[in-house]
Amino acid sequence: MAYPTADAKFNDYLHGVDSKLVPLRDGTYANAVLAFQPLAPSNYDYIALGYTGSNLTTVRYYQGGASGTLMVTLTLAYDGSNNLISVTRS
Repeated sequence: MAYPTADAKFNDYLHGVDSKLVPLRDGTYANAVLAFQPLAPSNYDYIALGYTGSNLTTVRYYQGGASGTLMVTLTLAYDGSNNLISVTRS
């Protein structure tokens, strides 16, 4: 099945997004975008913060309190001027 093409502005918006046009029952098409995983989990009850100097460098989300199960770790990186430049989820 051939999918219709979207306009250039829409294509620019979707550049790098895992998506595709899918046919609907009424003969039109919809853009299906895979769900993005949030940075913070929905099931946590404790957060541990880690610092290097005055910069927040890790955020750890736990389920079951401070000694519970580690659900997600966020690692924050800074440039030489202490500007936040990235957040990595693991």
